[in-house]
Amino acid sequence: MNKIEIFGLIIITVGLLSIYFFDNNGINFISGLLIGLGIGLSFSRLIKSKKIN
Repeated sequence: MNKIEIFGLIIITVGLLSIYFFDNNGINFISGLLIGLGIGLSFSRLIKSKKIN
């Protein structure tokens, strides 16, 4: 795993934990953005490896 994928997993963890620890409607939107960004970063290697030459 490279640094970007590890950073993506950290962002996913922060997003999931913020849903459970903060009881506010505005934080759910931000948590969703963090989880989506983390998933994108975690799967970035799969996207890069499927380049067509």
